[in-house]
Amino acid sequence: MFAKVKPNTQFIGQNIIYFNQVDSTNTFAIELMKQNMAKDGTLVVAEFQGKGRGQSKNVWISEAFENLLFSIVLKPTTNFSVDLFSLNKTIAVSIYSALRAFLPQNTVHIKWPNDILIERRKVAGILIENNFIGNKLNWSIAGIGLNVNQKFEHLTEINASSLSEITGNTIEREHILKLILEKLEHNYLLLLAGQKEEINIQFDNALLSYQEKTEFKTQNGTFEAIIMGCDGDGRLLLKHNDGGIQAHIHGSIKQKIHA
Repeated sequence: MFAKVKPNTQFIGQNIIYFNQVDSTNTFAIELMKQNMAKDGTLVVAEFQGKGRGQSKNVWISEAFENLLFSIVLKPTTNFSVDLFSLNKTIAVSIYSALRAFLPQNTVHIKWPNDILIERRKVAGILIENNFIGNKLNWSIAGIGLNVNQKFEHLTEINASSLSEITGNTIEREHILKLILEKLEHNYLLLLAGQKEEINIQFDNALLSYQEKTEFKTQNGTFEAIIMGCDGDGRLLLKHNDGGIQAHIHGSIKQKIHA
């Protein structure tokens, strides 16, 4: 039972709100924040989401009682308006680090901007929703979906997998959740302390095909370029064949994944 998860943290995951079913953990957390009813680090976790959301209004596919579906309330005490993508990096790196610790023999990557891949198959996604007062970030809701015990072999149209499929074992979801919460608090505190360079380095090094030539798809065709990391606005920096480095926004290009 997720309500019994006790991470070794100061505040991340110390207050847990648990549902068998909810429309969306992010939507519920946002409503809590609008009413000023959630502490920093509050965890909203559900067994099933009726209206789970992914990036760009995509639907997150998840069977009940098989995976991890949760949102975390973050109320930063510093101003992220200049480099908001640092928060995205922090959360992605935390999930990446937790999965690397849990699966040391498997290849884990971050696929720009915020998917987590194991053996080049998607196992997790992140959706961050922010609220501002003027130019200052007031609070963020970080929604995370992690495929744990669900089977995806019949869903051949999507490049997805789960921890269970990768390991061949049924996974204790509470253990993975605890590990993610602990990694997140560690990295989040680094960010609040202004030590984002360590997070930036981890994020770039974890990127799928970092410093390698890879293929991208656009509306006009395909091209090859070398991934050089991300800038502060979350744009992917690509070194093109002419030697020039260009920044590409999310949605303008799509990285092709080769098994």
